[in-house]
Amino acid sequence: MLLYSCLEKGIGTDMKLKGKWFEKKVDERQEMDLMKVEHIGFWLMYYMLLAAILIQSFFFEDGFHLAAAEWIIFMLTSIICVIGWIRKGVWNYQTRKIPGVRSYLLYSTVTALGAGIPFALFFSFEWNDTGLKEIAARIVIMAASLFVITFAAFLLIGTIAKRREKKLAEQDFEEDYEEDD
Repeated sequence: MLLYSCLEKGIGTDMKLKGKWFEKKVDERQEMDLMKVEHIGFWLMYYMLLAAILIQSFFFEDGFHLAAAEWIIFMLTSIICVIGWIRKGVWNYQTRKIPGVRSYLLYSTVTALGAGIPFALFFSFEWNDTGLKEIAARIVIMAASLFVITFAAFLLIGTIAKRREKKLAEQDFEEDYEEDD
């Protein structure tokens, strides 16, 4: 009832009021400066959230259950970023084109070694694996699993992003062609 009476009186629907709240009061240089600060702040928050998840998971009993909310936020943020990058047809700041299979192999190898070995060692000590063969087998399995998962993810996302980049380039070409006529 309250919502209906507010809408009936026009409260909250005044475009002038909305325009004042969201009116841009900075120039392009200030906007770029703000975007740089927001960019650094976002990635700092993102990696600190990842660190908090890992610390809670490794050092607290029942830590993964404690970090479940953070994990959900982290994964949703990651998914939103990937979808946004694919929609825009970009990969990162360092490359103009989306990388190929060779880069995906490198990224996957670094991930497998950088994350697979520590995770495997952690779980080996957590589950009281004392034999060198058991620990080595766990390292190989964890690293190989991470390699396959990350390579498949990079390949899938890269293929989709390349298609999107090509489609955007074709649209730009068609727009340029129409302007020339």
